[in-house]
Amino acid sequence: MTPSAAPSAPPSPSVRIRSLDIVLLIVLAIAWGSAYIFIREGIVYGASPILFAAVRYALSAAAFAGLAAGRREAWPRRGAAAASAAIGGTLVIGAYGGFLYWGEQYTTGGYASVLSCTAPILTVAFAYTLLPSERLGPRSLIGLALGFAGTIVLVVPELAGGPIGTWEGPPFLIAAFVCATSGTVLLRRYGGGPQGQWQIGVQFAVAALLLGAVSLVVPGRPALPTTWAVLGSLVALVALSSVGGYLAYYTLHHRVGPVRANTVAYLLPLVGIALGSGFFAEPITGFEIVGFLIVLAGVTLILYESSRRPPAETR
Repeated sequence: MTPSAAPSAPPSPSVRIRSLDIVLLIVLAIAWGSAYIFIREGIVYGASPILFAAVRYALSAAAFAGLAAGRREAWPRRGAAAASAAIGGTLVIGAYGGFLYWGEQYTTGGYASVLSCTAPILTVAFAYTLLPSERLGPRSLIGLALGFAGTIVLVVPELAGGPIGTWEGPPFLIAAFVCATSGTVLLRRYGGGPQGQWQIGVQFAVAALLLGAVSLVVPGRPALPTTWAVLGSLVALVALSSVGGYLAYYTLHHRVGPVRANTVAYLLPLVGIALGSGFFAEPITGFEIVGFLIVLAGVTLILYESSRRPPAETR
C-alpha cells in the first residue's frame, strides 16, 4: 500500500440482525433517551453546559479505565488507540457533546428529538461514500423514511403547543449530529475493529480535555453547583448514559455497522415520552400512538431486511 492509499474498511463478520442486537438497541435507547432528561436537569439547576459535559466525560473516562483494568484488558495497538483519540475523542464524543450541551440551552426537548432523528439519515449519507458495504436496500431505505416521519408525528403536540426556543438551538444541535455521525462512519473505516474499554476511555479522556479547555473561553463563568439535582444528574449520565450506553453502542456498532446502530435515534423520542408519562404524568395523545406505530414499522423494515441478508464476505 502506498502512503497515499486509503485503508480499506475492516470487514464485518456479519450484517445480519440477531436477537442480541435487538436487545442492545433497546438498552441503548433507554440509556441515551434518558440522557436528555439528565442533561436538561443539570443545566436548569445551574451547571454550565460545557463544564458539565467535561466533568461527565472525565468521570466516564475514569470509569472505563477502571473497567478495563479490572478485566485486565490488553492495551490497544498504537494505531487503534490513536484513531480512537483522534476520531472518537474529538468528533463522536467531544464535538458532539459540546454542541449538544450548548444547544440544549436554547431549544425544547421535543425539537431536539426531531433533530436527533436526522442522525440515521446523516449516517447513510456519510456511509454512502466511505462504507459501500453499509449501504441499505430498498426496504431499509423505506424504513428510514418512515422512522423520520414517525418521530415528527411523535413531537407534533409539543411543537404546536409551545415555543421551540431561540434560533441558536437548531444549528448547534445539527452540528452535534453531523459530528457524531461522520465520526462513527470514520471510526468504522479507520478504527481497526471493535472499540475496547481502554479505547472508549481514551475517547472520553480526550473529549474531557477538549471541553475542559473550551469551558475556560466560552462566555460566562464556569459553574457546577454541588446540589443533589446536579450531582444526581451527573451520576446518572456517567453510569447509565456513558458506561451503559457507549458499551452497548460500540458493541452494536461493530456487530451491525454504524448505519443500523444509529437507527436508535428513532427510538429516543419513544423513551422520552414514556419517561415523561411515567415520572411526570404527561398525557399520551393520539399523536404519540400513531407516531409510535409509524416508527415501529420503519425500524421493523430495517431490522427485517438486515436479518435476511447473508453474512458479508471477508476480504
